[in-house]
Amino acid sequence: IAVKREQLKEFDKLAQSIFYDMFGDPIKNERSWKTDIIGNVVSEKSYRGPIANTDGKVWLLNLDMVESNTGRIIDKLMVPNEKTDGSVTTFNEEYVLYSKLRPYLNKVVMPDTSGYCTTELVTLLPNKTILNRYYLTFLLRSDSFVNYICGKVAGAKMPRVSMKDFRILTIPLPPLSLQQQFAEKISAVEAQKELVKQSIAETQHLLDYTMDKYFG
Repeated sequence: IAVKREQLKEFDKLAQSIFYDMFGDPIKNERSWKTDIIGNVVSEKSYRGPIANTDGKVWLLNLDMVESNTGRIIDKLMVPNEKTDGSVTTFNEEYVLYSKLRPYLNKVVMPDTSGYCTTELVTLLPNKTILNRYYLTFLLRSDSFVNYICGKVAGAKMPRVSMKDFRILTIPLPPLSLQQQFAEKISAVEAQKELVKQSIAETQHLLDYTMDKYFG
């Protein structure tokens, strides 16, 4: 189990390495890609469509359920629809969710379905004609971006990204075809990660069964 968890970490490192290999440093933009400010290429409006529900329950995402650096969902909390309130916003699988609270924790999520989330997560809807959400996600997760944006915070005890500075930050916009190639590579990496996760779950189940059988 420990070895397989290390494999997951290596896959995450591989994904970031692919990003830098293909696009370079997103802050320095040493490859002179076309650029624009974030505010021009993403929308921050909430999702207004139907929210997926299972047996009358909907997904509610809080920051403590997001793993730092990887964006992995640690626990998918499902709550009755009436338990959501005005302190949440909505998204679907076309969004990227960016945590403006304590940006050094590097929590960026690519949701796989619709749901509700804390307003500490900014709902970013990329303009699909020029910006792929896989590319946007890994740009926001990159060490270069995190180091830069950590200098644009307000508040000492609960530092939050200055969204004014965030919106006017210039980012590279490589050709969409290249961004899509990147997305395909990352999808392949994610598929391999899922196989490892399944193997971990199966091994853990066997371990639990064995421990219960002999020591329970």
